[in-house]
Amino acid sequence: MQQTISQAAQLYGKARSTIHRAIESGRLSCSFRGDGVRVIDLAELIRLWGEPTNAPTQKQQNATPDEPDTQQAMLHELQAMRRELVALREEVAQLRALPAPEPTKTPAETTQAPKVDDDPHGLRELARALYDSGER
Repeated sequence: MQQTISQAAQLYGKARSTIHRAIESGRLSCSFRGDGVRVIDLAELIRLWGEPTNAPTQKQQNATPDEPDTQQAMLHELQAMRRELVALREEVAQLRALPAPEPTKTPAETTQAPKVDDDPHGLRELARALYDSGER
């Protein structure tokens, strides 16, 4: 777990300048986060100064509140989700029982594209006629 210099100072009850001096003298190593803030690994802090004196007490929170209304609402929501799951599974089974659809034609296959006139001014036709007349 990494700590900023301010967090480390608060955790150990030391001044930030003390931590900066430890870093500058090489007794404590640090790295930089992506935003350029110096961070110190907690293991590095423990190596230098031991276990933190001002460590916050860790409280484990319950995953679900103990309130009966909340539990009742969660139970109703779970039952609704189960009913929806059963309905979706039935719908999938019905869809799988249907015959496979006929292959559809693409729009290009259904309508013939109009023929584009390659020779709007007749130049190719004239060139072909001249070529053919030269062979005789």
